[in-house]
Amino acid sequence: MSDITSEGDWDKDFAKSEETNDNAEKKGLPWMKFDKPTEYRVRLVGKFVKFHRWWSPFNTRIITHISFKDQDKAWNAGHWPRKTFAIHVIDRNDTSEECPTGTLKILEKGSSVFEAFSNYNRINNIDPSSSKGPDFVIEVEWPNGNKRQAKYKVTACAQPAPWTKEEVTMIKANHAELKKIYAPTPLDDINAAWDALPDDAKIPPKRDGGKSVPSERVAAQVAPTPTPVETVDVSDEDDLFGGDDDSTGF
Repeated sequence: MSDITSEGDWDKDFAKSEETNDNAEKKGLPWMKFDKPTEYRVRLVGKFVKFHRWWSPFNTRIITHISFKDQDKAWNAGHWPRKTFAIHVIDRNDTSEECPTGTLKILEKGSSVFEAFSNYNRINNIDPSSSKGPDFVIEVEWPNGNKRQAKYKVTACAQPAPWTKEEVTMIKANHAELKKIYAPTPLDDINAAWDALPDDAKIPPKRDGGKSVPSERVAAQVAPTPTPVETVDVSDEDDLFGGDDDSTGF
């Protein structure tokens, strides 16, 4: 008799597993989507990560690393990966009964957006993702309705937006391990994906001789943000996510 099929257990096989802090990666924390030209309001949370992501010529999600530059076949052929950044945010536009002040998501964008956050830090000497940080309004424009040419204007709200007790609980229960999510794709896998491309896809695009013009950056604080009725004091030294090696903590 084959022992491949095992007997079931009514208790063990149907027991509900408890949520843990690393569940966000397993169940898939949603990405922040800019799926129409409008204003999006977000609150940055914790530390960001930076990485080099391939878009063209691949049609799958591939992340390279600067140390791969001499061996990455796409890089050697004249293609250029895009320097990209990611951070947790609370999407203020996406509310529900469970998340009345917004849903925890991952914001992944390039320098045009993240340099605005950096400018806020430089001008105000305040970490934009710390407990003293504000909400940010990201205005998205699609010139002539072209989503691929989207422009982003980032504005910091004037008032700080301290976390509520409910938000702290949500963040601790649902945060993702950004360093793991954005770890480099193994070099052998990158080169295998390159070898599988048709020859016409391997032709590098013509460079226009300069970097793309970044969208307008934040220069002043505007549009005051109402302070939540009940907030919790979380100092910058506190590790909101737990674990000193977690890149998403403070």
